[in-house]
Amino acid sequence: MIVGRLGLGGRFLRGTPSVIHKIGRNQACVVPFSISVAECYSNTPFPINHKEAQEKKKLEEMPKWRQWGIYFQSQEFKKSMTVYYLLGFGALSVCFYYYMRDRFYEDKQLKEIRLKYDEDPSKLSEYEYLMLKAFSTDKLKPKERKKFILYQMMRKEFRRKNFFDYNAVFNPSPAELEDWYSKQAVRSTKRVPLNDDTEEEETSTKNADNAHIVPGSDTTEFFEKKAEQYDKEIKWEERAVFMGRRRRWLMKNLRGDVLEVSCGTGRNIPYLDLDNIDSITFLDSSSEMMNITRSKFRKAFPKYQKAAFTVGRAEELADLASRSSVKYDTIVEAFGLCAHQDPVKALQSMAKLLKPGGRIVLLEHGRSTWDFINNHLDFRAEKRMKTWACRWNLDIGELIDDAGLDITYEKRVHLGTTWLLVCKRPEDPISLEEKPFYNKLFGKDVPQIKKA
Repeated sequence: MIVGRLGLGGRFLRGTPSVIHKIGRNQACVVPFSISVAECYSNTPFPINHKEAQEKKKLEEMPKWRQWGIYFQSQEFKKSMTVYYLLGFGALSVCFYYYMRDRFYEDKQLKEIRLKYDEDPSKLSEYEYLMLKAFSTDKLKPKERKKFILYQMMRKEFRRKNFFDYNAVFNPSPAELEDWYSKQAVRSTKRVPLNDDTEEEETSTKNADNAHIVPGSDTTEFFEKKAEQYDKEIKWEERAVFMGRRRRWLMKNLRGDVLEVSCGTGRNIPYLDLDNIDSITFLDSSSEMMNITRSKFRKAFPKYQKAAFTVGRAEELADLASRSSVKYDTIVEAFGLCAHQDPVKALQSMAKLLKPGGRIVLLEHGRSTWDFINNHLDFRAEKRMKTWACRWNLDIGELIDDAGLDITYEKRVHLGTTWLLVCKRPEDPISLEEKPFYNKLFGKDVPQIKKA
């Protein structure tokens, strides 16, 4: 047995281990035992773990990213993360509370607006009308959607200023919105210098106020000269963005008697399906392009007889129709509004040629949903007009609004620059396929929110 401290004959042996051996019944012998070698590490003031030292040196030689990776897998990191998890959960809980509080008061305000609308629609302010329409099954028009987005931006600022005020109600007037918007920072865009001058002007959200939109002009002469080379020059641009898929969608929406406006060189003909078509009429202002369209169609459908080819401008459709009683079930146009001298008048003329329940199907390019894309479109607007006679920075939704049409289907691709639209006249009802899922499922009509 090893003893650290042993009393023997009135004396203590301190710090010297001993071994006790039994000799007899009541006698014992103490034998000192030296372990100086064993004590050399345990009694040093700064003990060293050679294994840990080697591992630390090896870790320091590794790249920083590897050191961080090993640290993230260690128990030390996992223990410390518990605190961060709790702090993060607390911060998210606070944010979630204020977000849900905002939604609660928004829903409360919406209920009050519905009650006010049921009593007297004329009592609604502009914001209340847009809010009611936005949260119903009725669709906001493009201009209304723009204004509602501005109201929502103003509302976020209002909520930040009244963060702790539970009773604050957001209901500004159009004048207050106009005053708030005038104080916001406005981006400016430089035009591509066609000469030696470089102008810098403010970017506007409206077609009429956007100085970067080139004024409309008659592009017939341009396309007369471009007709022979048009397909060869445009095909790679369309292939790069898989435009064939969009043209196929366009052609699938054709029904009954069809009129294709601004048919160009007949680039939609490869995707044309005649099964649901009773007749088809092609219209373009360029006679050279119309000749190419005619030859393409006759080559693709040599036996089809109910096809007509007319040279004329879209803006003059109403005048052409006044001399006959021809009406159409579907009027279709692909990338034509950008080349019209007056696209709003062209759309209004198309609406006059529709049969009751007819539809206008559009595949167009215009302004994007992203500001940096719109800045680029504005920057190259004059170059694009010079190269392709195309005003590619028009707001297509605003044109639809100005023409007095309703949108029943809208999809935007290619960062929002390509518009896929189905439009109708306001007096025509929406079809079953165009209803929202809930109304379609239960066979209910879509209520129209109208401001008195």
